[in-house]
Amino acid sequence: MSEKKEKKGLNLIDFFMLGFGAIVGVGWAVASNGWMASGGGVIPAVIGFLFMTIVLIPIGFCYAEMTCAMPVAGGVVAYSYKAFGTFPSFLGGWCLTIAYVLLVPWEAIYVNNTLALVVPAMTAGDPMYVIAGESIYLPGTLIATCIGIVIIIVNWRGAKVAGTVQTFLGYTLAIVGFTVIIVAFLNFDVSNLQPVYENVGSGSHKSLFGGIVAMMIIVPFFMGGFDTIPQGAEEADSGLNYNNLGKVIVMALLSAGIFYSLILLSTGAAIPWQEYTQYPRPAISLMFVELYGNGAFGTAMFWIAWSGAMAGLLTTWNGFYIASARLLLGMSRARLIPEFFSRIHPKYGTPSGANAFLAIVCIIGPFIGMGIIDPITSAGGVGFCVGWLITSASALKLRIVDPDMVRPYKAPGGKPLMAIASVLAGIIIIISFIPGLPSFMGPLATGIFFGWTALGLIFYFASSGYRKAITEEERVKVMFASTKDINLEQFDKN
Repeated sequence: MSEKKEKKGLNLIDFFMLGFGAIVGVGWAVASNGWMASGGGVIPAVIGFLFMTIVLIPIGFCYAEMTCAMPVAGGVVAYSYKAFGTFPSFLGGWCLTIAYVLLVPWEAIYVNNTLALVVPAMTAGDPMYVIAGESIYLPGTLIATCIGIVIIIVNWRGAKVAGTVQTFLGYTLAIVGFTVIIVAFLNFDVSNLQPVYENVGSGSHKSLFGGIVAMMIIVPFFMGGFDTIPQGAEEADSGLNYNNLGKVIVMALLSAGIFYSLILLSTGAAIPWQEYTQYPRPAISLMFVELYGNGAFGTAMFWIAWSGAMAGLLTTWNGFYIASARLLLGMSRARLIPEFFSRIHPKYGTPSGANAFLAIVCIIGPFIGMGIIDPITSAGGVGFCVGWLITSASALKLRIVDPDMVRPYKAPGGKPLMAIASVLAGIIIIISFIPGLPSFMGPLATGIFFGWTALGLIFYFASSGYRKAITEEERVKVMFASTKDINLEQFDKN
């Protein structure tokens, strides 16, 4: 039996749970009341999520086509390299690192916040120091660091091990999430949705429409995650049907959008939404204590919701760890970043260089604290959008210049849909940088985004010698080694 037939990697369920788990994650449990505050009510928050889900469907179809045509680590790095050449490939990959790599410490930070609700000792005593107004405590950092080490070991051992963990956590997340939705809906009271809109001090908007627009910069960060699937495509099971893989990407996106909307509607109507916005994180757990008291059922729902928050946190943490490593691997193969990131573990076949870098980032997270979470969230959301724009534009150009490229899955709507996807992603990016608009991500987030971009440009131009050390043909063969469709004439030489 050939090596290809013996390959046991990620199956369709693994991929769905990778995408769904990375999208949904912990946000629904710890940030849903914050979304209501940011949008000015339950209704604008729900409309914002549903609208952005619809906007992302064409983008999801572009990812589906590109992933199945080029199932290689790096995703957008490979797609844009074939479509546009070196620099756009770097730009798309580096912007995604804002969303991907920074999510690793982001999740580590949230461990403290979620665990502290049930383990008060994590925030006992005097803080070690304060960052951006948030105190950092030694017990919390130690516990979060230990959990981070587990994530590191799981990903070091291989994609199948990490995928199995992700699938288990994904099932837990789905079961708990829909249990929360059902029980919350039992307390549905339409009067709790009133007022339909009111700025409670979390945004610059002054109308229902403004609240919906404000959600457009928040939602991408929490809907980002379906694009983790392409990062693991190279490690798929050898018998995988790539046509079905394309459908899985869109299904994960739609499922997450519906899930988020149901969470918002059910919890926002269970108690007055303005009261709910004042709850500390994780808000949903505390909501059930408010609804049912400290009796058996209220206590049980508190722990069920809390366990869902932890499962969601770990799915996102693990999912983006997997995706970040493959993204860095793809960029290194293209010689856009140092060779260190393209090293492969001789036994487990995992990207050992990228995993080592992420291990450091992962450990740093608990020592940073919650003070800079919101700016990182906004900057990461824009990073996602840049990756979505470049992927959609790549899919469109390749439909034009390489219509005969092997495409196991073809996006419905063809070139018009891809053009729409590109325009929509571009609009979201533009309105994120315009001061005065409700969608403006703020000066600190803008500084983080451009600071990270500047650092990437320094790396890019400093590595020009390393990049030019091989021929274009050699570069293409390394990047697309796992695909059969390598047409050198279709690659730009810029």
